Amino acid sequence: MYGTRRSDGKAFAMRTKGIKTRYPGVQKIDDKTYRVRVKLMDPRTGTTQEVDRLVEAMSAREASQKRAQLMTEAREETENHKRMRVGDFAKSWIASKAVALDDRSADDYTDDLEKHILPAFGKFYYDGLRPSDVQAWVNECLRKKGLRRNRYAVRTVHKWYRTLRAMTRDAVVQLDLARDPMRRITFPEAPEREDSNALTPAELGRFLEAMREKYPRNYALTMLLAFTGLRFCHASALRWEDVDEQKGIIRIVRKSVRGRVGAISSKKRAPREIPLLPELATALREDRQRMIQNQEKGVESGWVFPSETGELRKGGCLRKSWAGALKTAEIGRHFTVHGLRRTFNDLARRAGIDAVVIRSMTGHVTETMREHYSTVGLDEKQAAVANVLRLVPAVKVGT
Repeated sequence: MYGTRRSDGKAFAMRTKGIKTRYPGVQKIDDKTYRVRVKLMDPRTGTTQEVDRLVEAMSAREASQKRAQLMTEAREETENHKRMRVGDFAKSWIASKAVALDDRSADDYTDDLEKHILPAFGKFYYDGLRPSDVQAWVNECLRKKGLRRNRYAVRTVHKWYRTLRAMTRDAVVQLDLARDPMRRITFPEAPEREDSNALTPAELGRFLEAMREKYPRNYALTMLLAFTGLRFCHASALRWEDVDEQKGIIRIVRKSVRGRVGAISSKKRAPREIPLLPELATALREDRQRMIQNQEKGVESGWVFPSETGELRKGGCLRKSWAGALKTAEIGRHFTVHGLRRTFNDLARRAGIDAVVIRSMTGHVTETMREHYSTVGLDEKQAAVANVLRLVPAVKVGT
C-alpha cells in the first residue's frame, strides 16, 4: 500500500520543482505527473508515517482523488484487523503460561522477552509483523557482541527465537492472524561442540578429590550430584528430614529454583527415593559436622546445603569452586554442573545397569532422552567393534 521515497537524483529534482495546487497535499510536476503527500498511521506500528509518492493523473483533481483513495485504503486496513501490539500480547501470554510452566522456564521466557524480544518488536502490531522483520532481528542479534564473547552464539539467538516462535504460534490462533511471521526464518549452521560436557571415570575421581581438598564446603553437594544423577534444583532443596540413614534412602519431595521452593514438576521429574550409599552418607554427615564446628549460618535451618547467608543455594554458588577444581584436576575442557547428570548416565551404562533403572534415577521419561545424555567413550566403541568382529568366522580377532 505504501510507496517508498525514491532516492535517485532525477526524482528528487522533479519533486523540489513541484507547483502547489488548490488541492491539499498535491503538487504538479508536469502535465501527467503529480506529487501526492499524506500522513497516515502505519498499521504495523501505529506510528504516523508520511507517504510521498509520484502518481500519473490527467489533472490535479484526479491526483487528489488518488490521494483520497490512498487514505481510505489505509483506514480500511487498520479497521479490518484485530489490533494488538506484541508487547501487550506478551503480558497476557506470559501470565497464562505461568500456571503451566515451572519457575525456571517462566523466568527464562520472561528474560528472553524483556531483554531481547520486546525491545525489538514490542511496539509492533502483531498483524503487522513480517518474516522479514524477524529475519532482520535474527541477523542483527548474531552480529551483536555478547557479555563474554565477541558475538552471541547461534544457539543463544536460536533460544530467543524459539521463545518468540512459541508466543507467536499462540498469537496466530488467538488473534486470528492471516499469516505466521515466524515461517522460513533461517539460521547459520551452529558449530558442533567438540566436548561432551561429561567426565570419564578417571577424570571424575580427580575432580572430586580436588573439590574435597580445596573446596570442602561444596564437596558433599558435588558428590551427591555425581553419584545420584539429581538435578541441582532437586539436590539444593533437600532437608535433613529427607535423609534416612537407617533405611538408606533420600526422599526427593521438592525443588528450589533461584531460591524459591516449589513442587516437583512433571517436566523435570525426579525419583521419589534414591539410595543413600554409605560413602555418600559419610560425606553428608562430615559436612554437617564441619558446619556445626564452624558455626556457619543456616546450620539450624534444616536445609542440607544452606548458602553462606543461611538461605537456599542458587545455581551460581558453585562457579568459583567449580573452575578451581577443574584447574586442579587438569581438566581443560567445557564441563558444567549439569554435566554431572551426563557423567552419571555414562557411569551407570558402563556399569551395566539396566536402562529402565537409569531412567528411574535420572527422571528421563524416554529412552531417546537417556541416549541424548549418554556419551559413548572410544574404549566402548572399540569393544563394540571387536565383539561384532568376533561374530564373523572369517575374521580373526586377537591371538
